[in-house]
Amino acid sequence: RLEDHFVLDHHDIGFLYSLSVVAAWKVTREEDLKSVIVRAADVLASRYQKKGGFIQAWGKTGDEKEYRLIIDSLLNLPLLYTAYEITGNKGYQDIAESHYDKVIRNIVREDYSTYHTFYFDPATGQPDHGATHQGFSDSSCWARGQAWAILGMPLHARLSKKGFTVEEKELYDHVCAYFEDHLPSDKMPYWDLIFTDGSDQPRD
Repeated sequence: RLEDHFVLDHHDIGFLYSLSVVAAWKVTREEDLKSVIVRAADVLASRYQKKGGFIQAWGKTGDEKEYRLIIDSLLNLPLLYTAYEITGNKGYQDIAESHYDKVIRNIVREDYSTYHTFYFDPATGQPDHGATHQGFSDSSCWARGQAWAILGMPLHARLSKKGFTVEEKELYDHVCAYFEDHLPSDKMPYWDLIFTDGSDQPRD
């Protein structure tokens, strides 16, 4: 897949390789796996946009119509930290930390819900606007996206070895509370947190 660049114009390299090759390496410590991990991390790192300081989610890198990050990306950052562990190349860590910062600063709304995606101005790299691709609307909160934040924030705190700052911990508590406060009575979320008890909608 890496040799042919087969369906790799996206950020989900981490989902593909952390759960397979990285997991195998952690269990077996087979040396041959390290080169595959690093090559996969290079594909992910190549999507980093210096203007804006984030990893582009989808499409050809630099595509002005796809100059955005998405909340799912927090689960791809462990691949970069593993490559840093293997190589000692701090560039992987720098990209992960920059991207994480851009996600947290822009994708969490004032009410502590999250956008699914967030666009940046391709000319200046400045934050532009939030939107959705899989949620109900640009102003609603995709349930799985909020869950990615609930998992992704402490995951990054652990892998970066920096833990949470006081401000991050406070933000995280609010993000978790928003999710919990918008669950139906049986605690099984609908696919978007805008839906409540009695909604004729699929569960996530």
